[in-house]
Amino acid sequence: MTAELWFAPGSDVHLRIWLGGIVFDYAATVVAARNVIHDWSRKRWFTIELIRDTIEERLLLPRLPYERLFLGP
Repeated sequence: MTAELWFAPGSDVHLRIWLGGIVFDYAATVVAARNVIHDWSRKRWFTIELIRDTIEERLLLPRLPYERLFLGP
């Protein structure tokens, strides 16, 4: 099953990044999250999780820093 079947293109996901033992939780568009994961797959120096939660819980999360850079052209 592909990510496109799991998430609507315009929706947000809960992206959890583990870096040096510290957890960072962000909301990001599906496109930005996919591109972050694509970049991560080239050099895996941190850990990424997609968290299943409710829309209300995602609204409380900060946006992925510089999310626009991961949206592509």
